[in-house]
Formats: sequence, structure tokens, C-alpha cells
Amino acid sequence: MKKYILPLFLLFVFSISYSQNTLSFLQKDNSKIKVSFVSKNNEEEEQKLEIRNSQTGHTQIINNVETSITGKQSTLEINDYNFDGYTDFASFHTDDGMGVYTIYQIFIYNPKTKKFDSLKFPSNYNPKCDMFCDVKINKTKKTLSSSCRGGARNHTDIWKYDQNKKLILLKTESY
Repeated sequence: MKKYILPLFLLFVFSISYSQNTLSFLQKDNSKIKVSFVSKNNEEEEQKLEIRNSQTGHTQIINNVETSITGKQSTLEINDYNFDGYTDFASFHTDDGMGVYTIYQIFIYNPKTKKFDSLKFPSNYNPKCDMFCDVKINKTKKTLSSSCRGGARNHTDIWKYDQNKKLILLKTESY
């Protein structure tokens, strides 16, 4: 019995660390998607994402993945960030300061191209947070919130998609 404990423990540890760098999921259109981090020359600052789509057989490479400059590990997460029924994903890491924020880069699935597009932070609004931090999804209200601290105040920007599927700032709460 004891000789099986170590291999099981190692398998469990390996599966946890592996799942942070790779995800696989079934899309609403029945294509299997596999997302993996790939580093050039094993340097974190040159990280990219490789996305394989089983339905098309194509591989999408995203080169502009935001990473920590201090080497903090990035992690992948799936969710429906634009509330269209398709599974999207995000890459996130803690900030390079004291590590109090989780900084997100969100990728939205485009069912027409069957590829993922980076969700651009809207520049035509005046949010309190200048990037997507500590993102929370409210599926009932179909909102996305981003929270940060500025000076002695905490701020939460609440985003929503309009009828044209464009991300708009609904409101900002400060306390």
C-alpha cells in the first residue's frame, strides 16, 4: 500500500501544476479547444499562447500575452466573459508590486472565425481602474467588474455589453 502513495501523490501534484498552464474545454459549437502557455527560450517575458481547435484543425498563436516582469506565474481560467454562450478564457497573474491585484488579459471566442480575440480595454470611457483587475462575473446581471485601489479609496468599474456587443462602462463605485 505504501509503495502506491508516492506515485499517486506525484501524479496529483503534476496534474495541479499542469492544469495551471494548459486548459482544454468543449466549445458550444462542439469543437474541443486546448489552450497552452508556450515560452520562447524559457523566458517568462516572452510568453505566448497556443490554441488548438479540433474542429478546424488549426492552431492559433497569440504573441502579446501580458506577463509579470518579476516572474510571477500566469494562470488560465475559462468563463463566458461576454455572455454569448461561448466559452472564453483569460490569462491572469498577480501584480508586480505587493501582489494585491490579479491582472487579467481576457480572450473572447469569435464563432465566425473560430478564433479568440483579445478583449480590448475601452479607451473612450474614464474608468477608475486602468486595466482589468480582480475580475468578477455577474451572470444574472450580465456584468463584468474590475476592482482596484487608488490612493485611500477602493474602486470597482462595472462593465456591460451594449446591443452592438461592445463593452461599455456602466458605472464606477468608490468607497
